Amino acid sequence: MLMQDDTRAHVLKGRYRERQAWIGESRIEDEVFVPAPPEYIAACMQDLHQGMLQYRALPEEQGQLSIIAQVAIAHAQFETIHPYDDGNGRVGRLIMSLILASERYPPLYLSGTLLRHRRGYYDALNAVQLQGDWGPWLVLVCNAVVEAADESIQIADDLRALVENWADRTREYRRDSVAQRLPQLLVGQPVVSVKDVANALDVSQRAALTGINQLVEKGILAPRDERRWGRTFHARELLDRLGQPPPPRPVTAVRRA
Repeated sequence: MLMQDDTRAHVLKGRYRERQAWIGESRIEDEVFVPAPPEYIAACMQDLHQGMLQYRALPEEQGQLSIIAQVAIAHAQFETIHPYDDGNGRVGRLIMSLILASERYPPLYLSGTLLRHRRGYYDALNAVQLQGDWGPWLVLVCNAVVEAADESIQIADDLRALVENWADRTREYRRDSVAQRLPQLLVGQPVVSVKDVANALDVSQRAALTGINQLVEKGILAPRDERRWGRTFHARELLDRLGQPPPPRPVTAVRRA
């Protein structure tokens, strides 16, 4: 799914690569790291899968790994296998969020945090892959989780405040009106059409359009284009907040003597 829009003919989508890959220079002789040869990928991925199941099955008294350690190990092992022609970094970072979600933890958005510290990210992974040194990588992942959690909490607080502000701006409308009920739904779906609103609130399209127009008048929604039919409307203030970059903050890895 990640690679479905890639038009390059040589990129295998949804299948393991069939040629040797390397990371670093343009020639394999000058590489930084050489991942698994194609004929070993399936076995390596099976080992990764079994390892993830094993980590989760261990009882606490037998040294069960913390969820953060499981996330860090799974990502590093996946990137070491490097099973696909392209998209390995994206899939590997997605695995981290999916592991958290599968254990009923918030599926933190770790990609942005790790990529903001790209140099440290690559250095820490290289330390695992080339030297078997897990310290820098585990510390970096722990710091990234803290940063992503802090960022998520701040976003949630800001969105809650924004919804309260919207409630003040729509106080004149009836409590059961579209204009009163729709703002709460915009947090989960900030771009809507008349049909979307009608279906979500179980109202007629006429009532949905009336409510949308009222929110446009209040500056809560704005039309995305000037089309008469099939227009969509977006909550500009909300999207602006989601698109706001977090303040810079260093994430450092452990350096050993």
